[in-house]
Amino acid sequence: MKHNAWRHDPAAYTAAGPLAARWADVDTRRHVNNIAVYGLHLEARWRWLLAVAGEQAFARNAVWLRPQHCVTEFWHECHYPAPVLAGTRLTLLDNHRLHLATALWQQGPAVGAQHSTLAAWAPDGQLLQPLPAALAERLRAHVQAVAEGESEGEGEGDRPDAPQPHPLPQLPVGADRIGHYPQQAMLASRYGDLDADGGSSEAAVMRAIEQARAATLQTAWAAAGGVPERDWVSLVVARIALHWAHHGAPPPRWRLAGAVQHIGRSSTVLRVAVFDDPVDTDADNATPPTLQAMADCVMVYTRPEDAAVAPLPEALRHALAGLAWRGA
Repeated sequence: MKHNAWRHDPAAYTAAGPLAARWADVDTRRHVNNIAVYGLHLEARWRWLLAVAGEQAFARNAVWLRPQHCVTEFWHECHYPAPVLAGTRLTLLDNHRLHLATALWQQGPAVGAQHSTLAAWAPDGQLLQPLPAALAERLRAHVQAVAEGESEGEGEGDRPDAPQPHPLPQLPVGADRIGHYPQQAMLASRYGDLDADGGSSEAAVMRAIEQARAATLQTAWAAAGGVPERDWVSLVVARIALHWAHHGAPPPRWRLAGAVQHIGRSSTVLRVAVFDDPVDTDADNATPPTLQAMADCVMVYTRPEDAAVAPLPEALRHALAGLAWRGA
């Protein structure tokens, strides 16, 4: 089996089950939208945590088990209404974090994968370490049970060719400074953005990230002479690397920010971010916006007529260059 091939194999995961997308999740390209696909990974993650750790995974008031970093790869389009098979696997556990791999399959092939790094956060949004003792004990018991199952030939567990997760990526220098993003917009928060603990849900943050990405691309298409409301969907997402600076309750409004971090032959990387916009508008005493999350999104250009990957149009390439990241 080739390197990393286990990521495509349902048998390589310690938990799997069926999930379903909804008609409401279908976007204008007639596939399940990126936010909903992220939500399927999130659901797989929490079902695994509930099965392995029970209520300890849902600790109230004391800690929030939330991601620090999450990389989602989109390999193929996911379509409605075919069922989706989800698999989850613990790839690394220490006293401070757990790393989970999830994957989705539809009608045979894997449509995508995600690697998430979860940690314990205090309800005020700051990291709290180490993991709660009761949760860590149940996770270690799971690791031991998997190891014993391997020795008895009951399961594959961690394959020899399974790569260890890379060190936790650090927030890019300057990503928390809104002035480095040339494209900015406002987004009002909603009651539905709250999660069960009163914080900003992962789905809400992902929606805001997607809105920041859309606004940036629409600005570029307008400058390129296209139709912003239509043409921006010609750039499809291949990978989203999402980093949380903190977790907290949704502000009355978010400030969205976007920039172009890289331009290739047929692709571009957008750096987009979600800031908590301060209520104080006094210019002399204004509090700077606080970064909640940022993402580097790898986008691939596809021709509108046949959806085939193609070089970026020159007018679009020039317009993207005008939205370049202003950080170091």
